[in-house]
Amino acid sequence: MVTGPREADKALRAVGRVSLKQKRHNRILRRSLMLLGALAATGSSYFLTLGKPEMYQHIVAGATFLICCGAILIDYVATRGIEREGGVDALMSGGKLSTGLQAAAGRSWVLAEGARLTGQGSEAGTLYDEARRQFQEAEDKVGTALALTGKAEFALARGQNPDATALLQLALQQIDGTKHLREQGNILLAMGDLAALGNANDEAAQHYQFAREKYRGEADYMGEGNALLGLAEIFARQLKHEDAITSFEQARVFYSQSGDKLGEAHALGRRGDLAREKRDTNEAFIRYERAITLYRRCGDFVGEGVLRITLYELLRMMERHGEARESLLQGAELLKRAGRRVGDGALLSGRGDLRRAVGRFDAARMIGAAAIGMLNEPKDKADVAKILVGLGEMERMLGRLNEASQHFERATKLANEVQDAGLIGDGMKGQGHIHRQRNNQRQAKQLFKEAYGFYSSAGDTKDQAQTLLAMGQAEFLMENVDGARVTFAYARSYYEQLGDIAGAGAALRAIGDLEANMGRLGPAMEAYAEARNFYQQVGDSLAEADCLFMLGMMNVGSDNMTAAALLTASGRVYRAVGVPNWQRRANSYAMRVR
Repeated sequence: MVTGPREADKALRAVGRVSLKQKRHNRILRRSLMLLGALAATGSSYFLTLGKPEMYQHIVAGATFLICCGAILIDYVATRGIEREGGVDALMSGGKLSTGLQAAAGRSWVLAEGARLTGQGSEAGTLYDEARRQFQEAEDKVGTALALTGKAEFALARGQNPDATALLQLALQQIDGTKHLREQGNILLAMGDLAALGNANDEAAQHYQFAREKYRGEADYMGEGNALLGLAEIFARQLKHEDAITSFEQARVFYSQSGDKLGEAHALGRRGDLAREKRDTNEAFIRYERAITLYRRCGDFVGEGVLRITLYELLRMMERHGEARESLLQGAELLKRAGRRVGDGALLSGRGDLRRAVGRFDAARMIGAAAIGMLNEPKDKADVAKILVGLGEMERMLGRLNEASQHFERATKLANEVQDAGLIGDGMKGQGHIHRQRNNQRQAKQLFKEAYGFYSSAGDTKDQAQTLLAMGQAEFLMENVDGARVTFAYARSYYEQLGDIAGAGAALRAIGDLEANMGRLGPAMEAYAEARNFYQQVGDSLAEADCLFMLGMMNVGSDNMTAAALLTASGRVYRAVGVPNWQRRANSYAMRVR
């Protein structure tokens, strides 16, 4: 499943810049015309007062000029706060938009968030700094904290953990007190996640406990579930199994009350892991089955794939060896599907929730490695290669590129030994994605071409079409825009000939990303809207929500009433799917861009 927007952050910034430049140009033009009118009125006053004393003429001309200058000053005072709202048309049609510095700051923040979430945040840091400055000038402490927290997430994605820690501490200082408990909880939760990444377990547990208390004060069940999930992961690391079991179960209850199906699946799966480790096979199997059902309902291929790999060990313990092997291969295939996307952003479709319940990846990593060690007969080589491809995609999505490359290299070697052209293509395509992420675009494109050839030999037509999307993206990153446009269009027609509606939607999203980056917002939005319709036809609600979300983000800065409406609509779909944390995000953006 494709999540798209690989380059949409550039489009978002371009929209903001074009909109701002256009408005500034219009204001300068209007005031220049007003000044020329003032001069013309002043000159005309002399003709209207012919025959009067010279002093009288000068007084009338001066008064006329001052009155006109007053009109220019009134225009400046009345319109100086209307920047970035892109909402004149919306106002004329009856919409209501906030204006002024606080509104401009909110839109700068949303543009920065769009840059970060779509995976290309080269200017996100600057946008966050601009938003923070404007929020501070507007004396909006919550907004200032939002800008600082967003920049901390941006720093964390770039591996700048000390900077992220300092920014989160500064954000917490902005709103420290009795008010804004949810916002404080969000920051404390992020601080806990950051400490957990650094294996500072005691510090992380303390942050999670403080975050839970803040969320409890707001009766925020989803927030409290997140805090408990993080706390349970720390207990599991510290081998405090009973405390971990209790916390995972409490987290599940809170997620259930909040409607967060994805969070509930995480808690169930991790609770199943602990039961499996205690060799309580019946309890573990029940938990895993319930979690898999929720992951499938949410459209989370990552979560389901990871859990099916983990289920392999449990099924072997239950002496169900055939089912164990099938579950392992299913999990690898699901992870391959999740990894075959255009772009590396944080949107959900086919990607899953990578930050919550990180222990589940450790379990899958360990069990997958053990399974490969058991499949050592010559006839098993093809299956081992498939598992390695799935594990490679998991590691690549998690940012562990060296480990992913090793998996793909081994998979390609085994595939060559069994002369399986499709599997060779899988391994080479995985390596191509790694080179793309490392910005080695020429090498990536060459690997994609070779993979396409192997898929053609194997008759894997859908994989050929998907490889075209990867090739088009590499061409785009090499600034061969026309070549990328042709390749994406070819991929779309290929999918349509195959009757693969979801694939055609993926191609349309890639086309939308391309057109948005080139500033062709009309064609870009048309492509996203058509992709949304395709996803509706196949019932992929999560991808549909992502399309609505991107349509909303693309309108920020040009038509904010439309942007707010689309973001709110995407939030409703996210909620219906069972991922209300993204509903909350979309609604927060909608509120700030109005």
